[in-house]
Amino acid sequence: MFAGFTASAYEVQILDIESPSMGISQKATLVLPDGYQQSERRYPVLYLLHGHGGNYQNWAERTEVEALADRYQMLILMPDGNINSWYVDSQFKTNSLYTRYIGEEIPAYLDSHFRTVAQRSGRAITGLSMGGFGALHIALSYPTEFIAAGSTSGGVDPRGFEGKWGLNEVLGNPLEQQGVWMQNAIVNRVDGFKQHNLALIIDCGVEDFFLAANRRLHQALLDKGIAHTYIEQPGGHNWPYWAGSIGLQAEFLSRYLSASMTPTETAP
Repeated sequence: MFAGFTASAYEVQILDIESPSMGISQKATLVLPDGYQQSERRYPVLYLLHGHGGNYQNWAERTEVEALADRYQMLILMPDGNINSWYVDSQFKTNSLYTRYIGEEIPAYLDSHFRTVAQRSGRAITGLSMGGFGALHIALSYPTEFIAAGSTSGGVDPRGFEGKWGLNEVLGNPLEQQGVWMQNAIVNRVDGFKQHNLALIIDCGVEDFFLAANRRLHQALLDKGIAHTYIEQPGGHNWPYWAGSIGLQAEFLSRYLSASMTPTETAP
């Protein structure tokens, strides 16, 4: 089910996407690029995740992200990750399986309802803050589904932020579940980026409280000789920063996305 409206050259639709694993339906914002309705080609998809306390509308309401769909000729899907899921499949929070939802169930839905490039080369994922962590976490958890990943102002290492932003709810008591917290720190999983040949971009503002964690991740990637783009810019943990950084993220990630120009009679 969806409701749609047209703005500028792109088209925005609000979708209801079911999660069989959680038994719920969540809303998502989808941007179709200019020409989608008149074309028979298949398009790549950029998955764009919101931060803690946010929802599927944040990016579209606070930035001009929709125009990037036209510029790079891709679909942009902004799902709802609940306000504090951290996009993990939690063993502690009931019915919170957002890694599977976004890494598996949403791609299956999009591929069956829209003309997408239904393979790894047609998907990239990024997000802000909690969503930056989530994007890297999901890409590492589903490396056969995504060709490239990014994070802007990402909470890439939950350690040091115990008791904040619902982290204890999804990762467990930090004293009793130290292993879970360590396993979920992206800095401890960097080998996966090289193993799965994931293109990677990370950026963070120099006034951001997540800057130290991002610098540790950057250094861990350097120490392992893992190719990536790392950017520090003026700015804090706020929408003025993200409104600018998403352009950098989209430009980088679009380089790795492929589009099919071949018409298909079976395309929805």
